Amino acid sequence: MDSTQSQSSQGTSQLDATLNALQGGLANAAGAAGPNIAGWIKTLQGNSQLSGISSELQNLHDALGSGASDTGALAKSLSTLGEHTTKAADSATPDAQAKLRELGSALTSAAGQLRG
Repeated sequence: MDSTQSQSSQGTSQLDATLNALQGGLANAAGAAGPNIAGWIKTLQGNSQLSGISSELQNLHDALGSGASDTGALAKSLSTLGEHTTKAADSATPDAQAKLRELGSALTSAAGQLRG
């Protein structure tokens, strides 16, 4: 297996783990959020096409790490990530497109849950 296939496989399993965490709702995803977000930041590092997602993930990671409970800022960040992720699906590999759209939708939904 070449490194591109390995990275694709790693990214797909990372997508699966993120989707599984979000499917249980925000309360369920909260415990894994920090390590999961840090993992995505590392995965996306150096990918200029996805720098917007990486930057927003860093914002979300910082907000969660600070212990601040500004749900408006968290909702905005989740919504932005949802939009960027859905858009990124258009240029993703075929095996990742549906999962990225699902993740984008889950992030947007999570933002809606925070907004109430």
